[in-house]
Amino acid sequence: MARLFPSNNFVRPQLPNPDKDLNRLLIGEAPGQEESQAEQPFVGGSGRVLNNLLRSAGVAREGLTITNCLSCRPPDNVFPSDREARSYISKDDAEKAIKQCYNNHVRPLIKSRKWNRIDLVGDKALRIVGGKFGGISKWRGSPLDIPETSSKGIAIMHPSYLMRDQTMLPVAANDLTKSLDEPPEHYKPFPSIEDVRAFKATTFAFDLEEPKYRTMGRHAPIEMVGLCATATEALCVPTRGEYLSELKRIFRNAVAVIGHNCLQYDLPELQEKLDIKINSECQVWDTMLLQHLVCPDLPHDLEFVASQFLSKPAWKDDKTQGWEPYCCRDTDASYQVWQELLPMVEREGLGQLYRQVQVPLAKICLLMHQTGFKVNPNRIGEVREKLLKEQDELETRLPDFLRGRDIPIKKRTLAPPGTLGKSGKPVKYVLRDDTERVIPWRSPTEKQRFLYSNDPGCLGLEPIIDAKKGNITTGHAALERIYSKTGNEAVKALRTLNKMDELLSTFLKIEEGKAQVTEVHASFNVHGTSTGRLSSSDPNLQNIPGSIRHIYVPHHADWVIWEMDFSGIENRLQSYFAGDTERTKRLSIPGFSEHKYLASKISGIPIEKIEKSSDPDSVYSKAKHVVHGVDRGLGPKKASKMYGIPLKECHTLFDTWKSEIKNTILWQQKLTDQAKRDGFLVNPFGRRQWYWTSDTYTKSLSFPPQATGADVLYRVMIALLYERIGWPEELVKKVVGVYHPLPKPSNILICVHDSLVGESPKSQVEEVMEIVSKVATQPWPELGGMTLPIEIKCGPSWGECE
Repeated sequence: MARLFPSNNFVRPQLPNPDKDLNRLLIGEAPGQEESQAEQPFVGGSGRVLNNLLRSAGVAREGLTITNCLSCRPPDNVFPSDREARSYISKDDAEKAIKQCYNNHVRPLIKSRKWNRIDLVGDKALRIVGGKFGGISKWRGSPLDIPETSSKGIAIMHPSYLMRDQTMLPVAANDLTKSLDEPPEHYKPFPSIEDVRAFKATTFAFDLEEPKYRTMGRHAPIEMVGLCATATEALCVPTRGEYLSELKRIFRNAVAVIGHNCLQYDLPELQEKLDIKINSECQVWDTMLLQHLVCPDLPHDLEFVASQFLSKPAWKDDKTQGWEPYCCRDTDASYQVWQELLPMVEREGLGQLYRQVQVPLAKICLLMHQTGFKVNPNRIGEVREKLLKEQDELETRLPDFLRGRDIPIKKRTLAPPGTLGKSGKPVKYVLRDDTERVIPWRSPTEKQRFLYSNDPGCLGLEPIIDAKKGNITTGHAALERIYSKTGNEAVKALRTLNKMDELLSTFLKIEEGKAQVTEVHASFNVHGTSTGRLSSSDPNLQNIPGSIRHIYVPHHADWVIWEMDFSGIENRLQSYFAGDTERTKRLSIPGFSEHKYLASKISGIPIEKIEKSSDPDSVYSKAKHVVHGVDRGLGPKKASKMYGIPLKECHTLFDTWKSEIKNTILWQQKLTDQAKRDGFLVNPFGRRQWYWTSDTYTKSLSFPPQATGADVLYRVMIALLYERIGWPEELVKKVVGVYHPLPKPSNILICVHDSLVGESPKSQVEEVMEIVSKVATQPWPELGGMTLPIEIKCGPSWGECE
């Protein structure tokens, strides 16, 4: 690097204060501009974040030795091994430069003494010093043996990453304090039948393994079940012969079982495939749901959760010892995580919420997944054709080089009988002239060129970096961000085209030679969002636009689809929390719409003559954007760019609306001040959200209405479906005052934010609507006896409910 960039400053290691020497080495990636100028490591923006982390962890910076893998700043802060660095250095020269710097500056420092601890900051240090591949997200928090030394270390996320993804700040601070001592593993991966018979514990963790899952999916057999009743001890039981009989005994006698995502996956799989059951009194501790309650913003997979609370090295990608030790590690990790999580959940007052709401909710989510939603394949083709035409129109708004076009190609086809090749011998195939459709706007490379390059017709914007992967991104979030800043029509079209393409490739996919989809079984995730709302995946049925909802139909003839929706629930809850009596009074008027109300105020048109409209230039559409924008803490400047409303008009709209909801605006300020002061908020049902990031203002505004609305809806679902999931009536009474089983054979199919979608025989619709209405509109003691109005509509398909 010195040869290639001789003018770059050499940044020497920071040495500790002799009186405070912790014998601890911290290694980053490379100096930035401020570090290069100061000739000291970690003094720029990343240094300030690192200093905050060290303070949070109780580590004195002046006691550390601090250096980098590279001792001089690479051009534009692009590390030589990154793909983007090919603009200034070849791959071979990059490897030589990194190796040269490591051998001459880093290795001698590492080997100069036996360090108490070596902190590897970021992916580059993890790879170069720690010798670990797979990324910092996988290995952070894991105790590591540092090659060529007797020292141990641990990897933490780089401060530059943490500036982009602040939710991981407490994780990084925690990693700086973690023990380097790995817990022992007293495992029996191949127990004898006597070992299993000796297992008498009634409270234990378990985990199942299906090694053939990748090839067989959910049809894969369960080949082994892990058991753990004492931390660091586990056994892996095969599911055959006498072993299976013993497993049935163990689960039948269980008082409490512990597993990660066990409510929606492991326990149902055990029952379905092996007839292994727990008794109805058995307490189920699902560590995924427990962790979601206390850490709703963080990832929830077992390896990550274990990395939060344990010093267990990452193990998920290592099956070199076989599936049996892997199963033991999963089970032991679940048990140890439970030991850490349960006291935290109880201490934060979340125990009742887990036992009385999250557990039955997980069972209901499984029920909805198993029931599925029927699809009419004939309608898929109709909707697909319509979307393709809309895509063609949107393409005209893009630069020429991004538009779809046909290019000439040679297509290999079967040759007519008797066709001879150049050699005079018969040939089986020939090449014929043909055309192929290419769609440049689908290419990330072409989108990246349009957005970030200075080529003619391109925008030349500063590249947006993916917070998780650290690479340049052109994804949905990036396009939203760019459009909100620029208001560029081509970016708007590109954003819409991407969404349409996602619909075409997921919900409206048609594959030649394969049976058409006739039913979807989405997964509903209790741990899906930080506010407590459910999320949906495979496919995401909560993100279906109205234009394609009519492909979803009832399972049977003479049945209908119905939808129950809480009318403006977030606005109503917000006005209730704010004590905004005038707003609450308006919202209590049947059929009242705040969007129409504001549209009437700014246009002078009587409210009864304001019509709903999706036209972005309509007064209704503008009013809708402003009402939602103010609720989310959006300002007029950002709203102007997002929705294409002239800035002056946007200021007028915002001022008009804020004058109508003065008490709500005052409450918003008090709420955000409280979130910043206390670091958390609690909704009336006891659900919590924590705040430590720069988006506290907008995030705290969303939490009370969204989380409260979700908790109301969950209680409605429990009140209607408790019999279907075998939930005791005495537990239902603890969370909801009015309950009534949904009449069979009617079903609830999906939950979409503030609404439920179900199906019923036509003859049963009136009864179902009456019961659903009675349950959903009951007074809620947690909200001072407040009732929340609903709308119920039905029709031959989801999209035709009215």
